[in-house]
Amino acid sequence: MNTREIPPAPHSPYSPASDSGTDDSARVWEELVTSALLGTDRRPPTVLTSTTAAGTSRPSTGGASTTGAGTGASGGGTAGAAGALLDAAALHTVRRRAGLRPGPAAPPLAPSPEDPRRPLPEAARSRLDQLLAGRAAPSPAAGRRGSAPDLAELLPQWLTLANERGYKAPPAALPALLDAARARTDLRPQALRLAGPRGLWLAGLNPEWRFALRGRGAAGRLPSPGDTEGVRALWDEGLFAERVALLAAVRAEDAAAGLALLAATWATERAEDRLMFLDSLRTGLSDADEEFLEAALADRSRNVRATAAELLAALPASAFAGRMAGRAATCVGLDRTAESPVIVVEAPHECDAAMERDGVVATPPAGRGARSWWLGQLVEAAPLACWVTRFGGRTPEEIVALPVADDWQAELHAAWCRAAVRQRDASWSRALLGAPAVPPATGPGTSSLAERAQLLATLPADERAHWVAAFVAAHGLSEAFQLLGVCAVPWAAPLGAAVIDALDIARDAGSYPWSFSGVMGLAERCLAPEAARHLDSLTALPEEEDDDITPGAGGYWSEAFQRLVATLRLRAAIRAELDDAPPPAEASA
Repeated sequence: MNTREIPPAPHSPYSPASDSGTDDSARVWEELVTSALLGTDRRPPTVLTSTTAAGTSRPSTGGASTTGAGTGASGGGTAGAAGALLDAAALHTVRRRAGLRPGPAAPPLAPSPEDPRRPLPEAARSRLDQLLAGRAAPSPAAGRRGSAPDLAELLPQWLTLANERGYKAPPAALPALLDAARARTDLRPQALRLAGPRGLWLAGLNPEWRFALRGRGAAGRLPSPGDTEGVRALWDEGLFAERVALLAAVRAEDAAAGLALLAATWATERAEDRLMFLDSLRTGLSDADEEFLEAALADRSRNVRATAAELLAALPASAFAGRMAGRAATCVGLDRTAESPVIVVEAPHECDAAMERDGVVATPPAGRGARSWWLGQLVEAAPLACWVTRFGGRTPEEIVALPVADDWQAELHAAWCRAAVRQRDASWSRALLGAPAVPPATGPGTSSLAERAQLLATLPADERAHWVAAFVAAHGLSEAFQLLGVCAVPWAAPLGAAVIDALDIARDAGSYPWSFSGVMGLAERCLAPEAARHLDSLTALPEEEDDDITPGAGGYWSEAFQRLVATLRLRAAIRAELDDAPPPAEASA
C-alpha cells in the first residue's frame, strides 16, 4: 500500500525540547496553509514527501489510497494531493494541540467590595425580577395596550423608592439591572445607585457595561472631595467625563474648592470643555463666583460667554446685573403724561461692543427683528427687582397688569417670563401666570404652555398642584399635558380628582382614550395609589349604543380605566413590599 510521508511531530513542550522543534512546527503549519491557499497543483507542499510514521494512508473517494503530492492513485494526482494536504493538516493540528504549553495563570480577580446596605425583603426582590424581565400580559389586539400594567414604566419608580429606603440590589439581579440601565439611559442614575459598589465591580468585567464607569475614577469611584491629592490627580489625568463628574461632586461639597479647581486649568481647556465645566457652577452659585464669571465674559467662545452671562444674571447683586438693569431701564419706562399709566418701550437702535461682551447676541434668528431681539435679551438679563423701583413701587401683579404701548406687550412679557424662570422668582411667576381659569390666549403673561410650565416649576409643590387642578377643571386635558409634567409625584388629591373628572368627561363626550394617552400614562405613574377606589365605577363596560362617529369607544375606555386601576394597585403593592408590610387589601399581587 502506498503511503504518503508526514513530518514527525515536533518535540512535546512537556519533554526536554529544543526551540528548533517549535520553529519546525510553525514552519510546517505555514507551508500547509500556503498550499491550501494557492492550491496543491501550484504549490505542492514538500512536507507531504518527507519522512513520516510508516503505514499512514487515506483511502480516496474512488476506493484507492492516495499518494503524495503530484502522484494520483485511481483518483487523479490533484485530488490525491488535496486529500493528502487535508490529512496532513488534520494530523498536524492534533499534534499542535497535544503539545500546547500551558500559559501563565491569570491573576485572580479582586473580590467584590462589600455593600453595607440592607438587603431587599423577599417580596420586593421577586418584584424586581419581574420588573426587570418586563413581563406583562400580551395586548389583546395590535395597537391596543390591554388592561395589564406596563411593568417597564414602573421600574423607574420602583428604583427610586428602593434607593430612598437604603436597599442594595441582590447579587443575582445585578446583570439584569446593568443590562436594563444600558438599554435605558433614564434608569442609569437610580439603577447604578441600587447596584452600588458590587455593580461597579461587575461592570469592570464586561465591556458592555462600561457606561457604568464613565464619570468615575479608574476604580469606579470618585475620590472624596476632601482627598486633595486624589482630586487633583484625577482632575489632571482623568477622562473628560470623569473630570465633569469630579467637578460636580467637589462643587456640591465645597463650592469654593470646585471653583478653585476649575480656575487652575481654565486657560488650557478646550472651548467645548470650558462650556461643560462652566455649567457645573450652577450648583452652589453665589456672589463668590462673580469675578470668575466676569472674566469668562471675555472668552473667545460665544457659547461660553452666553453661559457666563446667564449665570451672572442669576446674581442680582452682580455688576453684570447692574449694567443690564441700566440698559433695560433706558428702554422700558412709564408714561405718566397719559390719563392712566402705560408702559412705553423704546428698543435699542444698535448692539454695541459692550453689549456683545455682556452676552447679547447681535444677530437675530431668521424672521426676528433685530431691535426686538436685543430688547428681549436686555430685559431677560435684568434683575426683576429693578422693575419694582422703576415703576414706583408697584407689585409684580400691578406691573404685569399695566397696558403696554405700541404692541410691545407680548415681547416684554415673554422676556419677563424668561427672567422669572432664570431667577427662580415665584412672585413674578404668579403674576405672569395669572388666574388658571383665564383662557391661555388672554392671560396676563404668556399664552405658551411651555413657558407656563417653566413658570409653574418655580412655585412650591402644593401651589403648583392647586393651580394646575384649577386649570384642568376650567379648560380640560387637551392643553394640560405639559403642565401636569411639572407637578410633584404623587399628585396632590385636588389635582388627582381634577384629572379623573376630566377623563370621565372626555369619555362621556365620545372621545377615544388614545386621544388622551399621554395624560393617561402620566396618571398611571403620578396619581396617588389611593385614587384607585374612585375609579372602580369607570372600569365597567358600558352598554353600547349605535354610534357611527366613535364606535366601540366605551369598550376602549373601560379597558384603559382597568389598566389605570391595576397599575395604581400594583404601585400600592410595590410600596408595601419595599416597606416590608402587608399589602393593601385592594392591591393586586
